[in-house]
Amino acid sequence: MTKDAEEKKTEGERAVDNREVPSTEVEATNDAVANNQNGAFQVEPMELPPFEITAGDRIDPFVFKFQFKNVEYSSGRNKTFLCYLVDKGNTTDGLLRGYLEDEHTGPHAEEAFFIQCLPLYDPALKYTVTWYVSSSPCSACAAKIAEVLKARNNVKLSIFAARLFEWEEAEIQDGLRALHAAGCKLRVMKPLDFSYIWDTFVENEEQPLNLWEDCKENYEYYHEKLADILQRLVGTLLYVVKMASRRASMFWN
Repeated sequence: MTKDAEEKKTEGERAVDNREVPSTEVEATNDAVANNQNGAFQVEPMELPPFEITAGDRIDPFVFKFQFKNVEYSSGRNKTFLCYLVDKGNTTDGLLRGYLEDEHTGPHAEEAFFIQCLPLYDPALKYTVTWYVSSSPCSACAAKIAEVLKARNNVKLSIFAARLFEWEEAEIQDGLRALHAAGCKLRVMKPLDFSYIWDTFVENEEQPLNLWEDCKENYEYYHEKLADILQRLVGTLLYVVKMASRRASMFWN
């Protein structure tokens, strides 16, 4: 498959396409998730740079149709839109709903979610979180999300992605497998999911969504790729179990 990323680019352009953050900003954001003195996991408050994370209730319909389109070549789509639903269980807060948009010059939308949308984490509650994202997380975000899920076993996260971000890269695949191993449910968005987002998160003016012609075909393409990536994790686990069983058998014999 020919990717736009194979074209020659300047270093600055490649940084944008790869959703990378300058090293100074990475050092600052890495401190956002840490352990306190008592060893309890916490996401420390962080002052986000202005105009880098946009939060709202409903997305512009033209922006949605461009950013969420599940095309194979994602040229020009150098930001992430994250639509979220949060159910805190038996509370009076109701269902938390909204969206985040990043500009790839600071914290990504996935990281900003835990800072802006769940700032007052309560270990006594059961959180059911659903994300609908324009593209799957980069390797750095996947690692941070996996860390949060491992530390907070009362948070259940499901991620529905319109596209798989640079799925051919080994580190991206490792990140997706790490998310899966941490209990995150990863799915590629079906045509019906796009219609749901249109009805729930888009300023649709009560107009129905007319899906693009190759929506189903592109879903099947990405679904197959994600299944192959996650299947390798299952194969690795089976191999580990098999080897452990063999060693145990040799020990007792």
